[in-house]
Amino acid sequence: MKLETKLGTLEVKEENIIEFPLGLLGFSKYHRYIIVEREEGFFSFLQSVDEPALTFVIMIPELVCTEYSVKLDQKEIELLQLAAPGDGRVYGIVTVPDDPAEMTVNLQAPLVINIKENLGAQIINGEGFYRTKHNVLAEMHKNAFVEGKKLLKQEEAVSREISESV
Repeated sequence: MKLETKLGTLEVKEENIIEFPLGLLGFSKYHRYIIVEREEGFFSFLQSVDEPALTFVIMIPELVCTEYSVKLDQKEIELLQLAAPGDGRVYGIVTVPDDPAEMTVNLQAPLVINIKENLGAQIINGEGFYRTKHNVLAEMHKNAFVEGKKLLKQEEAVSREISESV
């Protein structure tokens, strides 16, 4: 089927449609979506098949929070028909205001998708320290800084070991 969307005309194959049995928060009457991935950049799109004007920007949460995790209860595991953790993929919905520097991602209510069964659900992540608005650019810069410091410490340790062994 062809779908006229904000992203242009999309060719939608039935086997790529992800069913969200409960819909998304605030959009419970729309159940069928596809993921439109872009090769460049960090973002993808969740495009409604039921309402072509409805498109969400999504991203992998670990780009913002490297230690990000979602704990599913038994009811959520059954809803998604997850047989193994590797069957699931997690995304956060991104809000893009007029000023892109203020772009945020919702880590409190991520999308969890069973990529084998094409089933999805928006899960309330009860871990407590995740919010609905994590600043994407600020968190990514912080992560890059922290990773850079870790790498520098590793290089210093290797350099010390080499100096001590000579």
